[in-house]
Amino acid sequence: MTILKGIGFIIHLIIKIALLPVQIILSVLVYVIDFAGGIFDKIFGLVGGFIIIGAIRGLFCHPIDWKLFAEGMIGGSLIGAFPRLVCLFGESALVGIIDILANI
Repeated sequence: MTILKGIGFIIHLIIKIALLPVQIILSVLVYVIDFAGGIFDKIFGLVGGFIIIGAIRGLFCHPIDWKLFAEGMIGGSLIGAFPRLVCLFGESALVGIIDILANI
């Protein structure tokens, strides 16, 4: 029985050592996603902000178009938030995979 536990421990240790580079690569990938997500977040945030500013500007022009205002506010908000959503989803998925591999 002790020999089987020793063999099981050795196999478990070999699997942990084999999966360690995968965890390191996934951790680096999380940082890459954060960096790229931050850049895209700034770019899309500016574009979404300009769309929202254009929608607000439409309230002060004649004739006032409420439909354009609503579409601009919703569209600008979605465009500004989309990269952050993708970044958070991808990061959460990778962190979940890293946790699963760490518990092996």
